Amino acid sequence: MRKQFSTVVWLIIALLFLAVSICAQPARRPRTVGQPKTDQRGDAGKHQTESPANNQSPTDNAADAPTISVDTTEVLLPVTVRDDAGRFVADLKAEHFMIYEDGVRQQITSFALKRLPVHVVLMIDTSSSVQKELEDFKAAALRFAERLDASDEISLIRFDDKVELVMDWTTSRAALKRSLNRLGTGMFTKFNDAMLLAAREQLGRVKGRKAIIVFTDGVDSGRGSIGAEQAMRALVEAEAPVYVVSKTRIQRRAELRELEYYESGSAASRTMNRTRIDGLRLSLDVLEASEKQLTRIADETGGRLFLPQSFDNLNDAYHEVADELRNQYVIFYTPTDARRDGRYRATRVKISRPACHATTRLGYYLR
Repeated sequence: MRKQFSTVVWLIIALLFLAVSICAQPARRPRTVGQPKTDQRGDAGKHQTESPANNQSPTDNAADAPTISVDTTEVLLPVTVRDDAGRFVADLKAEHFMIYEDGVRQQITSFALKRLPVHVVLMIDTSSSVQKELEDFKAAALRFAERLDASDEISLIRFDDKVELVMDWTTSRAALKRSLNRLGTGMFTKFNDAMLLAAREQLGRVKGRKAIIVFTDGVDSGRGSIGAEQAMRALVEAEAPVYVVSKTRIQRRAELRELEYYESGSAASRTMNRTRIDGLRLSLDVLEASEKQLTRIADETGGRLFLPQSFDNLNDAYHEVADELRNQYVIFYTPTDARRDGRYRATRVKISRPACHATTRLGYYLR
């Protein structure tokens, strides 16, 4: 009996000691899984403003500073303005711009010429169709990155049989060079899957200015998990202009020459090469359809389609994209219809100054 009593006493003492230890520990704040490290100004969503108490700096008594949450719906429109000669117009003011959403004039809440950093997804088609030109592309892509501002962040995606995030967001051009040098080639082209990854995974988790630059012929092999319309929807939802440098014209020129060679032969020769002739005709039709789809992607998102006639013009195309990103107007507005109903909102920009032409995305989804 005495032994049992002693055991109970020691058990009570141990429980009391454990309770005192737990109470003495400092309280821990709960952490949300996947919560971003920093809050950046977004395209449309909730903005938080930190208000330090007693006019102290944000670093003073940060734990005691109250947080004011303002639920606002603010839309970001990147707008490029050119004159009749195609030159950038960089001296416009807010009053020169008229913003319309679903035909209704909107009030501009914030306006600037560029200087918000941009997140750029650089996408590389590494399928067998671009194997010969891959080194040219790597060099052009690196020179493109060097023309961006130092604060602009880049990520790198390659796509062929697989879609792979090769490099996550960084401002390091040296890291980009190393990542480009590691690229190899595959066989087929999962173009639609790649666009979905860029739109939802990479750009879906960042706020502010965004852009996608892709070098491809745009021909999806049909071996991916999604179709063209799903990819298009994801790109529009990402609210990022897509700049496409397409090799369709280069490839078309080469295949037309080959087709003319076979068709100029004798009847017996044409019969013998009928399979190849039919294959070339089918390929040319596919390239034409691809070019139309790439045009649609660029137009819908407010980007551009570049169709170099040779790889000697590749650097010129990338220089134009970099210059456009450096000369964009950034316009914020709060839509008069602020309901988060998920429907598509058509946007349009007019310029009051004559001979000026604005380019921006054709619409967005308010969620």
